[in-house]
Amino acid sequence: MQPGSQAPYPRSRGFTLLELLVAVSILALIAVVAWRGLSALTATRERLEPQSDEVHALLAGFGQMERDLTQVPTNARLFALPMQAVRVFATDGHPTLQILRLARSPDGSSAAAVQIVFYRVRDGQLERQSTAAQRFYSANNSATLDAVALVPKIDEMQVRVWRNGVGWITPGSDADAANTVGIEVRLQRHDGTSVRRVFAIG
Repeated sequence: MQPGSQAPYPRSRGFTLLELLVAVSILALIAVVAWRGLSALTATRERLEPQSDEVHALLAGFGQMERDLTQVPTNARLFALPMQAVRVFATDGHPTLQILRLARSPDGSSAAAVQIVFYRVRDGQLERQSTAAQRFYSANNSATLDAVALVPKIDEMQVRVWRNGVGWITPGSDADAANTVGIEVRLQRHDGTSVRRVFAIG
């Protein structure tokens, strides 16, 4: 090298065609894996959302039933109630759970009132029917009912009552359901599974 001359710059080496093809293939593979993962996540979410709605409906339905049973009056004579506040009887061959519960007075006062509530399965769903609240019990008040569908996809409801000294029995008459301290409700679902819940009365 002569004095004053500059050394040549090293030539930069670019990617070869093979390296570019390998890089593109890796990116394509990553994209496919990511797409499959996203697709599986979406499918799982679509499958779980209906189940989540059904679970929420079950919890809400059982929660309402529990609130009704905890409001059963302990002093039946005070409201001229029949001594039996909880009954189980058959309607069209299927059990109906009837509950006499305390409710807010219809006139808005602080005085307590009573309300008749029915639980039954109809048209493939658990339904709650209730009368208007009234100051004194009247069997004729059950002619007008407000119905609310609580739990969908239900085939059947089974009810047993707990009697001290006897245990769980399936009531076949009003006498069988008298003096009960607990209720077992089992809901048979469309998919063949069943859900069981036990409630205390009062």
